[in-house]
Amino acid sequence: MSCSVCSAPALPLEGACVFCHAPISGDEDTTELLNYLVERIPAAAKVKRGHLNRGPITELVLDIAGRSFRARVKNEQLELLPPVRLSAWVDLLLIKLSDAAAVDPDLRRAVLRSGWALR
Repeated sequence: MSCSVCSAPALPLEGACVFCHAPISGDEDTTELLNYLVERIPAAAKVKRGHLNRGPITELVLDIAGRSFRARVKNEQLELLPPVRLSAWVDLLLIKLSDAAAVDPDLRRAVLRSGWALR
């Protein structure tokens, strides 16, 4: 399931899409989240994949505005750093991206093209 407005994986936060704030219902869909983030903000993403750097993403590290965000797949579950609920992690990531986008036009363009609401 994905958001009908921004096409992001479904991550509701207080009844709204964590990315664009459009009303959304249902459960979290984490299956494509790491791929989605890497596609939208490739310059900021450091990615690890399986054996010989092939296959699905196993770890994503984003260093944004002096803060490090890490998500890795461990035993088919997402493990997050900082260790918070997934929608809160993405919201905090988007807040830092918005701060960094204020001074980086390429990052601002990437965020706006994704259809995400700046914070």
